[in-house]
Amino acid sequence: MENKLVKTIGLKNNLELKIYDRSKKMAGDRWLVKMIAQVDIPVSSVPETLRDLQHDTDSDKDEILKLLGSTVTFEQKRERFFIDESKKESVFHELYDHFVKSTINYLSHPDFPKKYVTMKFREKMKKALLEAAIDKYRSE
Repeated sequence: MENKLVKTIGLKNNLELKIYDRSKKMAGDRWLVKMIAQVDIPVSSVPETLRDLQHDTDSDKDEILKLLGSTVTFEQKRERFFIDESKKESVFHELYDHFVKSTINYLSHPDFPKKYVTMKFREKMKKALLEAAIDKYRSE
């Protein structure tokens, strides 16, 4: 299933919000209406975050980048099931409008990239530590 890019919105913090339509026909004239919103955050765009993470975790920049990758992606999905084909477009626009109205200020905030990259790093670090502990336990 392909993501159909519907709109790109430039944010005040120099990131871009991309809105995709990933709706699909389910049965007869019924649709799953799905909107996906994504913001790609280049990790290099938040150098102060890298410095803070290096200090907090005693990791070097290469270790942090290896764990995170060069880009961290914020993604949210909104979907509605069993929508009549005649209402598909209007339902998609409702999902889009509600998402943009309720989330654009959060995504545009100057601290959003730093906080989101930090959160994703901590999630991945916890996961890596847990996997290492499980591997150690299994090998004993």
